[in-house]
Amino acid sequence: MWEDEHWRLSVVLQGPVVGFAHLEPHRHIPFITDLDSMEAATLGPVLARVTAALRTATAADKVYVYVFGDRVPHLHFNLAPHRPGDALAGGPGLLQADAQDVDPTVHQAAAAAVKHALATPTN
Repeated sequence: MWEDEHWRLSVVLQGPVVGFAHLEPHRHIPFITDLDSMEAATLGPVLARVTAALRTATAADKVYVYVFGDRVPHLHFNLAPHRPGDALAGGPGLLQADAQDVDPTVHQAAAAAVKHALATPTN
């Protein structure tokens, strides 16, 4: 459907979600942590541009952005426009029905570790 120097967008033409699309880098990248500096710098603006286009084109209320990397080690963003009454469950529907809350102290420790990691300069 669209591409630039670093990214390409393809739209799925079948299935239960109108406008479901994939945004992926041109080069093979296993995971988001493998983006180079230009791919990382352009990801936000490109993601904003293509999700806005999908939202407008499908009259969606929002566009869910999913990134999974367990089945295929190739980075791609699954973009799912959502309108009331469509097939998407969204929100808690992404969790196992019997999922239990994790202890708040575990969440706090993870948040503190992220804060620390981001406060440490990178190369």
